[in-house]
Amino acid sequence: MNPKIKNRNRRPVQTENILYNYGIIEALVGGLYEGTLSIEKLLLKGNFGIGAPGMLDGELTIMDGIAYQTKSTGETTILSDQQTIAFSSVSFFTPEISFHISNNTEQSVLFETIINRLANNNAMYALKITGKFSYIKTRAFPLIEEPFPVLSSILDRQQLFEYTSVSGALIGYLLPEYLNGINAGGFHFHFLSEDKVRGGHVLDFTAGDLTIEIAELKSLELEVSNSRSFKDFQFRKRYDENLHRVERGY
Repeated sequence: MNPKIKNRNRRPVQTENILYNYGIIEALVGGLYEGTLSIEKLLLKGNFGIGAPGMLDGELTIMDGIAYQTKSTGETTILSDQQTIAFSSVSFFTPEISFHISNNTEQSVLFETIINRLANNNAMYALKITGKFSYIKTRAFPLIEEPFPVLSSILDRQQLFEYTSVSGALIGYLLPEYLNGINAGGFHFHFLSEDKVRGGHVLDFTAGDLTIEIAELKSLELEVSNSRSFKDFQFRKRYDENLHRVERGY
């Protein structure tokens, strides 16, 4: 082989600020809760992220390379390497933007402030927001056994938690609308308290003394389960008339 060609084909391995997505969120919402990827393998793809443990048993939050599970009892524990997940989004977090907000700020106001700071409305972003939460509301689902119901039919089983005067971090992503179905467009955060004993999927909050760190994600790696249930899952058909016309040529 010509050495010039060989060298030209070499590419540095980029690991930072790539979004690794395991699973399809439409399938998770549709009832595919079985765990099909181990925590050990997931952490090879990122040290930061969120997701759903196998059997929908609570909420998954990954910070500093450690995977935490917030259960429906409110207890937060560290997951072992052998435990599995049904869905997750992770990355190796290297922030490019950082700013501070001193005042107590409601969730909607903070989200608007963040969006106004971003140059690309259609980029993928990882975000870590650390501060003092005067109020935060989170949730976690209990372990669900087969036959698995669709997620929207068991909202009455989710357990809600409300905390006041707690320090901690929001871990999550802001994703563009074109990823809806694969993931959830918009903001999606999980909470982890500073003492690592409280957490969950974030529903609402008010917080101050905030440090906001943001990384723009440059690419997306998607992996799906090889399970029979995924292979047989019926995804919703999405029909785009303009795209259909272009494809057929008239």
